[in-house]
Amino acid sequence: MKEQKRSLMPVLLMLGIFLLAALAAAMYFYLQGKKNIQKTEGLVYEANIVEGDIPGKSPEERQRELDAIVEEGMLAMSINATPSGKTSGPDKNINWLIENPSNQGKLIRVEVWRNDTGEKIYETGAIPPGNYVEGAPLKVELPPGEYACTARFYAYKEDESYIGQAGAQIKLTLYEGREATGIE
Repeated sequence: MKEQKRSLMPVLLMLGIFLLAALAAAMYFYLQGKKNIQKTEGLVYEANIVEGDIPGKSPEERQRELDAIVEEGMLAMSINATPSGKTSGPDKNINWLIENPSNQGKLIRVEVWRNDTGEKIYETGAIPPGNYVEGAPLKVELPPGEYACTARFYAYKEDESYIGQAGAQIKLTLYEGREATGIE
């Protein structure tokens, strides 16, 4: 029996070493696979490239083209961050003070949405550059109070093709008819 144990001992030792080596190899390949996955998650660079700029344009020409692209993508806008007005009476205008600056060169249109309900409460028509809306009534009836809203500005080229939009958070305050002016 002791001889059988002695003859099994080298076999078991070799089997243990083999299992340990297999486990180490499996761990190595697992970690290498993780490295390869992480490397492929980034940008893949183009192999077929030529170093430098395309010939034929000066740096000034390129800069003018880039400036034109940036200018087309920018939207200048202005709105009263805390508009207010009356809920009743003959003058129910809200002092929106929505401006489309004259140097912009784009048409804008504005919609005001309540943040709590998602309801559209006001909208303008297209406003040409160099014009503004001083005041206008709400499109819906609301009770007095404060309302957190989002003003969405939509921009259009002069041919009326849509460019994009931007937003601004505003706080609308509505008063009873005589509270807004202090006149009874």
